[in-house]
Amino acid sequence: MEPHKKNMKEQKKKEMKGDIVIRKFPLRLTDEERRLVDTLRKEAANLWNDCLDLHWWLYDAYQVWTSASEKKKWYNATTHKLHSQTIQSIIELHEETCKRTRELRARGEKQWRYPWKYKKFFSVKYKKTAITWSDKKLRFSNGKQQSPLVIPQPKHIDFHTIKSAEIVWHKNQYWMHLAVEVPKQQQVQGKKEAGCDLGIIHAAVLSDGKSHLIITGRELSSLQRYRNKRLKEFQQLISRKKPGSNRRKKLILRKRRFLEKLERRMEYLLHSTSKMVTDWCVENQIKTLYIGTPDGVQKNTKKKKKTRKEIRQQLSNWSFGQLIEKIKYKLKLRGVKVQLEEESYTSGTCPSCGEFRKQRNRNFDCQCGAEGHRDVVGAMNILDKSVNKQITKNRELPKIEDTKYRRVLLAPIVSHNKSKRAVA
Repeated sequence: MEPHKKNMKEQKKKEMKGDIVIRKFPLRLTDEERRLVDTLRKEAANLWNDCLDLHWWLYDAYQVWTSASEKKKWYNATTHKLHSQTIQSIIELHEETCKRTRELRARGEKQWRYPWKYKKFFSVKYKKTAITWSDKKLRFSNGKQQSPLVIPQPKHIDFHTIKSAEIVWHKNQYWMHLAVEVPKQQQVQGKKEAGCDLGIIHAAVLSDGKSHLIITGRELSSLQRYRNKRLKEFQQLISRKKPGSNRRKKLILRKRRFLEKLERRMEYLLHSTSKMVTDWCVENQIKTLYIGTPDGVQKNTKKKKKTRKEIRQQLSNWSFGQLIEKIKYKLKLRGVKVQLEEESYTSGTCPSCGEFRKQRNRNFDCQCGAEGHRDVVGAMNILDKSVNKQITKNRELPKIEDTKYRRVLLAPIVSHNKSKRAVA
């Protein structure tokens, strides 16, 4: 990278006084605006495909990698009907993807591939210079050859805090993602470490060896079971309708709306759970959080044919990956480091004698007489395994008075006794 570009990036970082977060909201577009956005996404896809063609042609012909500056000379507002800053954003995204793939392959991870897939549609990106504000409306410029997109300004977002924007297609609807600068949050000053055990009944269990927090996940599990039940009813009704009929189309549309509404509620529960984890870490001055990854649980269950269907369904619905990403995102803003740890045998190994015994319920009991909560023991062992590289002996089990419980609640969607006829 050229020296003057490095200086410009460093200067921009110094000018930023806060953190950058993403605010999402659905777009309510007219038919004309929808056609405009469709055209923009197709044009953005054409630009992405042109970048792929140039990248691979130069490499195959001359064994040369293209750079972002070279691609910007080839493609501009005259070659594609987009704003010049939008064109630069897509080119920079292609360059960043190639650079990251090159670094990963240099480390020996040969499964990573350079961008190769052609797109029919692509997200439209806007930089700060392409966004203006007037009369409580946001105006997104699309260059001289396309009309601008004008939308009402969200009441909870200040225009002066917007840094960039992106139009994204998600769940049969257009969404606007705004990168907004918010005041920098207070950083954690402590040096403590804690362990986190993820689960289905208890979404997250935290322990630093002295204080413990259990966050229940029953509300999330209830929504997942409700989704599976209603989805089965919808599928049965749709299968009875003639393909292409209006009744079938209406049922499919209603199913999509139901899934979208339920997804937003589940997203809220995951965000609330991750916020509780963040607040606990800040309150207890946790600088490093070790999270047990339950990847092996799902893999082992799929191999066993005797595993009950209900358990397999619970594990397939378990969204621990999304929860981990949200915890990482929130704790990073607080200056807390998150590390993933393999959690095998942590919930069944006794901290007192070090012997493993398979547990049958939430209550942990050992032959040596030690008793406690199984998930709290798991969180303690994850912490001990991460710090000492193994599970050590002669540790005290947590006391009941040192453990706190928290729940995330939602208002009910509809009555669970609703009949199939009401769904139709």
